[in-house]
Amino acid sequence: MRFNPYNSKSNVKKPIGYRFLAVGIAVNVATGLALTMPTPAFANSQNQQQIQSSHQIINLSKAVTMTLESHPELKALVAKEAVWQGNIEQAGIGERPQIGLMIEDALGTGEHSALKSMQSTLTYSWLLQQEQIDGRVNAAKKQASAVIVEQKIKALDLSAMVAKQFVEILIKQERLKLNQLAVSQAQEVVDAIAKRVKAGKSSNVEMRLAQAELVRRNLAVEDLEHELKASHYQLSSLWGKPQVELKLTGNLMLKPEIPSVESQLNKLKQIPQIQKFVNEQRIAQSQMELTRIEAKPQWQFTAGLRRYEATNDFGLVAGISIPWGSENSNAGTIAALRAKQDVLASQQQALMQKLDAQLYVLLQEMAHSHHVIETIQAQIIPELETALTEAGQAFDIGKLNYNQWSDIRRELLSAQNQLLDAYQSLHLQHIEIQRLTGVSISDSE
Repeated sequence: MRFNPYNSKSNVKKPIGYRFLAVGIAVNVATGLALTMPTPAFANSQNQQQIQSSHQIINLSKAVTMTLESHPELKALVAKEAVWQGNIEQAGIGERPQIGLMIEDALGTGEHSALKSMQSTLTYSWLLQQEQIDGRVNAAKKQASAVIVEQKIKALDLSAMVAKQFVEILIKQERLKLNQLAVSQAQEVVDAIAKRVKAGKSSNVEMRLAQAELVRRNLAVEDLEHELKASHYQLSSLWGKPQVELKLTGNLMLKPEIPSVESQLNKLKQIPQIQKFVNEQRIAQSQMELTRIEAKPQWQFTAGLRRYEATNDFGLVAGISIPWGSENSNAGTIAALRAKQDVLASQQQALMQKLDAQLYVLLQEMAHSHHVIETIQAQIIPELETALTEAGQAFDIGKLNYNQWSDIRRELLSAQNQLLDAYQSLHLQHIEIQRLTGVSISDSE
């Protein structure tokens, strides 16, 4: 009896290229990366549902939300924002007015002995400093706004990190299913060759080769199981609760559309990385204004009441103090800040050019990944499936040896893994484009 591990009558399903991609990602330009609910590929299902019920089910939105809520780097930025709120409050406090008491012509000799000729003056002095206070508060607010930009950048980076790890785990889950199927098929090959050996149609050499192949396939499954445990732990550690009992949901078969180059390049101007440079230039401008204000002389007024003991009279006193000197005492600081603005403008332009090129390359790579996926699905895998069917028939009648038959099976498995690689590249490229263009990564079901 002829044995074909990919025959429709076999207990093992034929490895059509699409069948292994049971979890994945869809794209919505308005909301960013979105994960759909899963359609399990090898659903056997009551047993799997019992196992999964003990796992924590995670979609991308939940993973991103938990990370942004609890990641220590974001918490540090929130605390940093509170620091700047304190700095703003402190900047609004000026120098305190002064109350002075002066005693003259007392405890001397002659007419000024004892207190009979004493003059006492009680004064109240204050600075005209509101302009300086406003300048300091404005400068502190501009610097505080930089923390908000940092938060946006960090949130985008963390979201992209979560999404990339999420996709990698989904890919590994599919590789595990693919390798588990390969183990099942390798076992059937061993069983079939054992029957042929007994019938004298195959040699013990072929039997040993088939058994070695079965061992290799089992090792590949074990490797992926260990990798998945490590990846689950690494992902969940981002929200501070590392664990390996996770169940991720999504659909890798849904391919993100390729956005237009023009629309993505326009988004670059509004991304937080560029806004950071714009904000730093505004900070430098506010510091220049503060420096000019602080260089101006601060007038000090004094008013008070004087008591004349000799005549038992009172009199009012008043005064003004104006610092003397040039208002250009901070000219060097102003020149340095103006030069800093020029440096920031050049750095912003350099970053724009770098991101422009990086974004264009990613869009081209994304288009290539689309092409690779379509080619493997439509041309390579169907041809290899047909070749494997024909090879099984040829092996059965002795026209093909075991090694040739095994090579074709490996080629098909390699093509299916290559298809997973292409899907992984496509989604990772899309995630990076979203990070570069400042698009939030969220879930849309």
